[in-house]
Formats: sequence, C-alpha cells, structure tokens
Amino acid sequence: MTEIRDPVHGYVKLEGLAESLANTPQMQRLRWIKQLGLANLVYPGANHTRFEHSLGTYHLASLLTRHLGLEEEEGTMVCAAALLHDMGHGPLSHASESALLPYIRSEHESIVDLLKKGELRDVLSDYGLKAADIQAAINGYGLGQIVSGEIDVDRMDYLIRDAHYTGVAYGVIDRLRLLQKMKLHQGKLVVEAGGVQAATSLLISRLLMHPSVYYHHVCRISESMICAGIRRMIEDGACAAVIKGMDDIQLFTALEDARGYPAEMASRIRSRKLFKRAVYIGLEGMDPTLPKISETIIAQEVAAEAGVDPDYILVDNPPLPTTAEGSFPALVGEEVRLLREVSPLVSILERAQRASWRYGIYAPEELRENVTQAAERCLNLKKSSVQHTFSDIDNGYL
Repeated sequence: MTEIRDPVHGYVKLEGLAESLANTPQMQRLRWIKQLGLANLVYPGANHTRFEHSLGTYHLASLLTRHLGLEEEEGTMVCAAALLHDMGHGPLSHASESALLPYIRSEHESIVDLLKKGELRDVLSDYGLKAADIQAAINGYGLGQIVSGEIDVDRMDYLIRDAHYTGVAYGVIDRLRLLQKMKLHQGKLVVEAGGVQAATSLLISRLLMHPSVYYHHVCRISESMICAGIRRMIEDGACAAVIKGMDDIQLFTALEDARGYPAEMASRIRSRKLFKRAVYIGLEGMDPTLPKISETIIAQEVAAEAGVDPDYILVDNPPLPTTAEGSFPALVGEEVRLLREVSPLVSILERAQRASWRYGIYAPEELRENVTQAAERCLNLKKSSVQHTFSDIDNGYL
C-alpha cells in the first residue's frame, strides 16, 4: 500500500488495483498536464495537475462507495473509473479541446481505446475488469453516476482543489456532510433533506468559480491563442491524434518547432504578451443570432472591416453555461424532488449563471481599438462593448 500526502484531503491510500493503475505510464502522464491549463497566467499558484485531481476523485469515490455499502466488486469498478476518468485529456486539459475536437471527434471522457492498450490493458486483465464497463461508469451509467452525474465526486474534488490552488475563497464545500447525506434510492443517487444545504453550497461554489477562474478573461484569451496555434499546426500537416497524446511540455516544444504563427502564439503565452479584449459582451448586448455564426466568418468580416490580418483576430464563443446540479434528486420524506424545487436559492443561481457568459473578440494590444470599432460596425454591437464582471474588478491588472 502507498500513502500519498494530498494538500486537500490529507492522505490518499492506494493499494492493489488502484496502486497498479496509478503507476502505469498512461496515468503518470497526467503529472505533466495542468488541471487548469493556462490559469497560472492569472493565478500563479494554479500549477496543480490532472494526476492529483484523479487521486482526489478516487479518494472521494472510495469514501462514498463505503458509505453507500456497495459490494466489493461494484466499489472496485467505481473507484477504478474515478481514478482513470481524466486519462483522455489532451495537453493543457480543456485549453486544447476546442482545437482538437473537430479532428479527433471524441471527448476526453472517451478512453475505451486507451484502456485496451499496453500496461493499462494488462492491469485491468489481472483484476478481471473490462474496458467497456469502466467506460460506461465514466459516462455515468448505473453506479457510474457517483463519478459522473449532476453532483459527483469529480466535481466535488475539482472545485475544492481549484479554489485551494488559485487562492480564491469560493470553493468552500462541506464535502463530508454531502457524502454522508447521499444515498441510493431506487437505483438513483440522491441527497437527503439534511444534505440540501451542502449540495447548494457546491452549486454556489461552481457559480462563483466560473467567472473568477474557469472563464476569467485572461484564461479565455490564452486558450484562444493556444488553440489558434494548434489549428495552424494541424493545417500545416501535424497529426491531431499525436498532439492530443502530448503533455504540456511537449505541446509547447511542438509549437516552437513548427515556427511561424504557432511559435509566435507559444512565445506570446510564455512571455504573457497576450491579446486583449476588443469585444467582451453578454447576451443582453448582442444580436441573439451572433453565437450561431461561425467564428471563422466573424473573424474574416471584422478583419476585412478593420484592414488587419484575420490571424490576429480571435473569436471566442464559449458554450452557454449549464447548471446540471439543479436537476440533482433530493429525497424529502419519501418524495424525490429536484434540488431546484427544494432550494429556492438554486433556481436563482441557475438564472444568475447565464449573466456571467461572455462573447469575446481578441486582438493584439496595438490593434484593439481599431478592431473594436470594426466589430461595432459589422456586428451592430452597443457602443460599450467591454463589460466587466466583479472578477475583473477584483483582478484589475489580470
């Protein structure tokens, strides 16, 4: 047995299957992939990795499976899925996904092919586990809802861990209370009435972490830049599958070796010479059809209007935020109700999350004013197209 000191959960114990899985090259690769991608450009302490998050998710899954009284075989499957659930991430975690997805056409949760190769295949075979069953658990089927559901151990760990390493005070979740008040009811994971406040605190944490960390404008800009560099490498002949298999260090090396535009994007990120916000606007300040138009078309139109190279206009159209936690079932007496029906605060928070969404157009600092004016003419934006959130005010320089 191995005991690993974790700054969030204390000691995480690995033995048997878990220890063997953690020692495979596929899992060790996660030590070199940052959990929050390029967020350390905003929060210098955000250098934690997918590996430690995987350990934390496994730890919480172990606690919950024991609390629920699962059979040993069931608990083993769930805990293995918890440990392996992020193994399919590309370099810089989510930061590279939008660039790679059109070429790979599979999400990072899809790891069944990896589970059938090399050391992982051998370890799973030794313990009588099937790749398809672990993939099903990671996708949230059956008891896999413990790992991937509306409120799951993955989400619990990353909110607490990301808050710890960024230093923001929003990841305060009573995870032990929440775990103790979860149970299986007719095959569905539910939270008892005594755990509703703890479940609500998780949703509050996620709502506050989104604009402050996950969707901070510097994170969005740097991710747009790294994706632009990756897309150019692929257009020039690089293999998307090979890039997805890289770690963070290997990706930056490949970008620099590619020279030209990819190397420039890597250099700008390394030296923090980032693009700036020419447009940064919420849903209320834009034509509702704008998010449906191709980012490439928008970039070309604005570039033509501004008289600049379209390579230096990056359009950021993130998906609209969702709050699946509001659909988590709460057991009140003998009746199962949705969390948003039990907690009025949850329904308010769900509406508030949409207000934090932003559509961005980014350009080098010297081009920003010109691009802003061009975008206003092309896209019929309001004059005040840069809107600030409380997180921008908190982090003025950032």
